[in-house]
Amino acid sequence: MKKRSDKDHEIIVKRRSKKGHDEEHGGAWKVAFADFTLAMMALFMVLWVVQPQNQSPVPPQSDLMTNPLVDGGAGVFDGTRQTPLDLDGVPLPERQDSQPVADADADAEPLRDGERTEGEASRKRYGSSAEMAELAELMEKMALEVDAMANIEVNVVPQGLRILIKDDQRRFMFQRGSAVLNPHFQGLLGALAGILAKVDNKLIISGHTDATPYRTRAGYNNWNLSGDRALRARNVMVDAGLPSASVLQVAAQADVMPLRPEEPEDGANRRIELLLLTTRAEALYRELFGDAQAQVHYSPKGSDYVAPVQPEKQPL
Repeated sequence: MKKRSDKDHEIIVKRRSKKGHDEEHGGAWKVAFADFTLAMMALFMVLWVVQPQNQSPVPPQSDLMTNPLVDGGAGVFDGTRQTPLDLDGVPLPERQDSQPVADADADAEPLRDGERTEGEASRKRYGSSAEMAELAELMEKMALEVDAMANIEVNVVPQGLRILIKDDQRRFMFQRGSAVLNPHFQGLLGALAGILAKVDNKLIISGHTDATPYRTRAGYNNWNLSGDRALRARNVMVDAGLPSASVLQVAAQADVMPLRPEEPEDGANRRIELLLLTTRAEALYRELFGDAQAQVHYSPKGSDYVAPVQPEKQPL
């Protein structure tokens, strides 16, 4: 039998073509995605054009001025309002009166010398210790209403009424190392301003810190910090209705007047003090810092004596 050689075999090779992923789907999806993107762009442009017509009116200035500040731990909303909290340093919109000021005061008569306005005449001046004690009781009732009994201390002193506003175990009046006021204490100062707005006595506001050195900014120390905090308290009270003329002085005390001298770094030394002056204490203050005392002015040319200014006598 004759053997078949390998040359008699016919080898057939089948090659199957593999179609790629792109060849199966093609480019139709790109066209659909482009149409979708164009439709979304058109929708956003329509919403952008319609948006100004749906904006709510601007809230009145009184609401903006009473909003508490943004402080650590309070979040952007204070839990009682639907508007963001007012930020430090953001100017409030100017009040738009329905009538010009000139038209409103056109028929008003000018004040005579020594005459007081209606608002000033309605305020009461507290002089005796008994009257100051009555005012202290009124402030304690107010503190109970705003849940701030642990944050306020009122004492009758020979110079008038001493009001201490301080931290408690749960809340700090200011954020550490800054003059950012806690919303709880802003409400307390606002309620306190409502009482002091009806008082004719002058007020001294002083800021105090503990003895811990301030190391955050170069050239900024506890003197600057205590002064900024006292000024912040003054501005909050004036915005809440306290007449600006009622504040006779805003003072920075740093850590030189601690409540606990034996523990100068204790947090109890951080506070804001308000001193409501009696008539006699106010007169002594004006005599000390006014022009009623003789003065000596020094210069490179020498010293000049300045006699005290005598009040002018009114003709009989």
